Amino acid sequence: MVLDIPLLIENKLNKKKHILIFVDSKKTQINKRLRKRKNYNKRIIKNLRKLQKTIAHKKKLSTYIIKNDFKLLTVKKRVKFIKNKILNERNSS
Repeated sequence: MVLDIPLLIENKLNKKKHILIFVDSKKTQINKRLRKRKNYNKRIIKNLRKLQKTIAHKKKLSTYIIKNDFKLLTVKKRVKFIKNKILNERNSS
């Protein structure tokens, strides 16, 4: 089962047996995409970020890190690679 839970760590829903995949993106790209949203509010975004754990902390807890360059084909390849790696590890144990 795959779940997309942006605030998993902040809400303490992660467990040691979970496989966490952190999608790393450049802050400028994230901000650019946020500004395009219909209900974008700079103040709310700033306050939400204060409540979140640091990127370094999230990376430290993650099993895998995917570098998101916002190119669909590249990200798909990286996801497929990690998926195959996880399945191979489960099949070998």
